[in-house]
Amino acid sequence: MGNADEMELLYSLIGYPAETEWLEFKDSNSDPERIGKDISALANSAAFHGRDFAYRIWGVEDTTRQLVGTTFNPLTKKAKGNQDLSIWLRRFLSTNANYEFNTIERGGLKFVVLVVVATNGQPVYFDNAAYIREGSSTTRLVTGSAKEAELWRRLQTEDFESLPAEKDVAVGEISELLDLDAYYGLLRTRRPGNIDETVNELCRQELLSIQDNGRYTVTNLGALLVARRLGDFPGLRKRTLRVVRFEGDANFDILDDTFFDSGYALAFPQAEQFVSAMTSAKEVTEGAFRRVRTEYPRRAVRELLSNMVVHQDLSDTTAGPVVSIYSNRLEFSNPGTTLVPIDRLLNARPKTRNAALVRVLRQMDLCEEGGTGWDLIVASCEAAFMPAPKVTSEDGLGTVVTLFGGRAYNRMTKAERREAAYWHACLMYARGSSMNNQSLRARFGLEDEKKSLVAISRLIRECCEAGLIKGEDEEASAKFRRYIPAWA
Repeated sequence: MGNADEMELLYSLIGYPAETEWLEFKDSNSDPERIGKDISALANSAAFHGRDFAYRIWGVEDTTRQLVGTTFNPLTKKAKGNQDLSIWLRRFLSTNANYEFNTIERGGLKFVVLVVVATNGQPVYFDNAAYIREGSSTTRLVTGSAKEAELWRRLQTEDFESLPAEKDVAVGEISELLDLDAYYGLLRTRRPGNIDETVNELCRQELLSIQDNGRYTVTNLGALLVARRLGDFPGLRKRTLRVVRFEGDANFDILDDTFFDSGYALAFPQAEQFVSAMTSAKEVTEGAFRRVRTEYPRRAVRELLSNMVVHQDLSDTTAGPVVSIYSNRLEFSNPGTTLVPIDRLLNARPKTRNAALVRVLRQMDLCEEGGTGWDLIVASCEAAFMPAPKVTSEDGLGTVVTLFGGRAYNRMTKAERREAAYWHACLMYARGSSMNNQSLRARFGLEDEKKSLVAISRLIRECCEAGLIKGEDEEASAKFRRYIPAWA
């Protein structure tokens, strides 16, 4: 976004009353070895204290904060062996070190600001040793110490949502990037009366973070939720929700390829309406009323759109969430494998990679509480007498959930019938009940007649033999026998 004045950062940093673990002032010290150790220490300390950056500044007197200027020039400074400082540092610093020297000239004085990016994944080392700041001092990070263990823990828990999507955003530019009216509307809360209160609240909700120069960073969370255009954020362009419509039942000919480029909170309703409009519908009579019923249950489509987005692996930069519309099915695909086994999706304790995204979308009523989404998907398919949703999940290929168009029991394959029976048993178990012949007949919309009873008895026996379900009480008579999932 806007170009921040170089002095904004300097003036902001000299306002701190003392040096910190992520901020150091020097008026003249330019020893190369000390600089190398400080880069390691500042990178590690910034990560330890949850900062995006750390700084070492030449030209500011340490105790008085007086702007005195410096003669240090990182471009001409020589290290051991008369080697350029930049080349020498790269030799001795680990490859994950990320830093930059910035030279500022103002009022006849020169200042140098070393900006060090917080490390990610593992500590930064100098000459095969890691350093960290203790107060205003640079010290060696002792192997096996509690400090080292805590640093590693914090390095392993950073989440994608908190990372920056756009930096150096001025207050007046925030509303150009984020749809703030939509954000507060979806939360059903009143927007604060002035921009300062709004920005402070967005920072508390982690949609924004304030930078050391007084400007703001839009986090990935903020952009993913309510970006006006995800394409404005280079790192999130692959995350755009996409709906592709094909001719026939294969992916040879594309009829439509539509991108919903806004944040997910805005794109969800648009994509849901689009998918429903692009799939066939029919008019049915319910009592005295005629209603339009879509081929695929609206509730199932909504839940699968939500699941596809909130359970995607956001660190995968090769693909994003896609809905594929074929003549005989809908496919919802996302990068990343399921975090629970496929056969336990309905009953296992819910897990998600993207906790912050889920938290806000729940507040907006755009995803379900307590992991009940899969219950609703299965129940919606049952109510429409459709085949059960099919799930595949594989490393490198991601997760695909397929909804098949409504097919009567006698047109389902044996595999589809067994899958439907298994998920019906799981749904009944989640409701504190169990499956029997009658409930399974109702699930398929079969009449209460002898041939249906015999067919479903045969199906139940096949599911038991396949290890999908088991009898709840093996001593119960055949007439009163009920069934639960095999893992229960």
